[in-house]
Amino acid sequence: MDIITSILSLFVNPWTIISLVFWGIVLLAAYLLRNRKDAAYIFFPLLAMFKTKRLNNFIRKISRKAPRFWRVFWTIGIFVSFCFTIIAFWYFFSNLISLIIAPQIQNAIVPIIPGVTISLPVFAYLLLPLLFIMTTHEFAHGISASVDDVEVVSTGVLGVGVFFLIGFGAFVEVDERKLRSSRYKRNTRLRISAAGTYVNAITAGIAFIILLAFPYINAPYYRYSVQIAQMQTQAQGGFNYGNLTAGDVLVRIKEGSGDYIYLDYGAYVYINYNSGITLNDVLTNKSGISCAIGDVLTIYTYNPNSDIEQEKNVTLGPKYNIGIGFEKHNDSAIIITNILSLEEGGNNYDKGLTESLVITKVNGTAINYTSGNTLEKFLTNYNLNELNLTAVDSSVYSLDVEVSGVFIGLQYGSFYWMHVSSIGKLFGPGWADFIYREFIWLFTIAFSIVLFNMLPLPIFDGDRVLKELINWGVGEGSYKSKKKKKDKLYFEKGVEKYGLSEYRVEKIDSVKIVISEDRMRGERDEITLSEDNYELIDDIGDGFEDTILLKLPEQSSIKKNSIVEVTYEHYYDEKMMLKKFILNTIRVVTLTLVALNFIISIAKFGSYFFWL
Repeated sequence: MDIITSILSLFVNPWTIISLVFWGIVLLAAYLLRNRKDAAYIFFPLLAMFKTKRLNNFIRKISRKAPRFWRVFWTIGIFVSFCFTIIAFWYFFSNLISLIIAPQIQNAIVPIIPGVTISLPVFAYLLLPLLFIMTTHEFAHGISASVDDVEVVSTGVLGVGVFFLIGFGAFVEVDERKLRSSRYKRNTRLRISAAGTYVNAITAGIAFIILLAFPYINAPYYRYSVQIAQMQTQAQGGFNYGNLTAGDVLVRIKEGSGDYIYLDYGAYVYINYNSGITLNDVLTNKSGISCAIGDVLTIYTYNPNSDIEQEKNVTLGPKYNIGIGFEKHNDSAIIITNILSLEEGGNNYDKGLTESLVITKVNGTAINYTSGNTLEKFLTNYNLNELNLTAVDSSVYSLDVEVSGVFIGLQYGSFYWMHVSSIGKLFGPGWADFIYREFIWLFTIAFSIVLFNMLPLPIFDGDRVLKELINWGVGEGSYKSKKKKKDKLYFEKGVEKYGLSEYRVEKIDSVKIVISEDRMRGERDEITLSEDNYELIDDIGDGFEDTILLKLPEQSSIKKNSIVEVTYEHYYDEKMMLKKFILNTIRVVTLTLVALNFIISIAKFGSYFFWL
């Protein structure tokens, strides 16, 4: 029965339904585009990609508007992006040290997996930022390529996930083979490689500035206030249970029935996080209101559920410091969880208490959570000077009690966008909260991508930048030495030109087309082409021959995806081995650094994130 329930829960999960609709649309689009060559690529359940050339002209027009500006702009991006490579190394290294020496949950690095490390409602906020970031990232590559006359082969849209849709966006595909050739300068390759990260960094910067300015931008419509989620009962040590209720928004506050204190905000002291005044500031005498034990404050509240605004008088109770932490052990006992030292502000570290000590009485009264006789209730006494705790073995411990401040019994609170205009009330707090969350995620995702994408790993842009910098630092060989190489290409009907993996080909030794092959028996049927059936040409236009041109009869019986095996001789860079060694060493160090961050984060804090 549990298995059936789990299966049903999976299928009625909103994300399952969204993903089923997504893949249904993908399959329908793929069917409609079935006669268009290379229009759709589907790798179910990981990736769906649709290519087009309709956006190519748009990209080309933008790049042609001010080519000089764009070259300067993207050149600045090289230096900015490389700075983030250094920052990324520093971050992952310092974070790893923190995880090893003094691990905290703030240092944990975990992947974003919908339904596992992040709840589906929260993940919904990521979709728009992801779309924007991916699209601008890819368009940056396309514009920077078009400025330097690098061909943009195609553009398109894609969706990625593991069946469950994780992200979607646009992509730009440039002619990578030509880009890597000597036809284009190193600066061109660096500009294109760094462009996406550069735009992501700008996006993160703009989002960060908007977040800082958001309270001021939002000020004509909303004020950032606090909303009560739960009040403490008397047994929990509360003072105003039943007066202040869950859902109440604390708007402004004044001293008892006395005169209003006039500040910049008006007749009340506004509990206004926009300007840095919090409820804690009021209770700790940092706002102009004098608070003491037993005082009565008037709080102007608003309840969104009932749409009622009203004044409520609240009593300030004592906040005691007893230097220990404790929790409920059972209905008739508590257990001490920690004892604060002198350095930590403790005042009972020398009373013989021990962690895990079970306490059954407070000041001679038996603890009983059912009837409300709790240590928390004793701490609501306005004139409490001493606490006598009786342990389960009848040992009595006398604790010093210090007054550390006042409080109103608010157990849990959350932020709330309180309207200050009719427009704000019309749209409600959800609109401001949505925009605020979107910009938080826009900054978070953009900055994370900047750090990760500039790491020197094969799938990231940082790897391309590093390659070019190593080539520049080590230099190139004389290209006087030759090597033999064999390329295996796939035959396609109607395609005559096949690019080779090397760029400085001296001569072709042989061209064979493999008709069939039985690897188990070591047998294969092949055709060796004569020199009249192929030609070595310079297709890139860099002065070096790099492409084989097949000259086959139009009625050739060779099947699609047959293997074209080309054996040839080429000049090579004598310093390539050294450059590969340097690059791969840096890659291994980077991968180890990132992997250790993930592994230690999951090992130490996995239970906090992997809740599925």
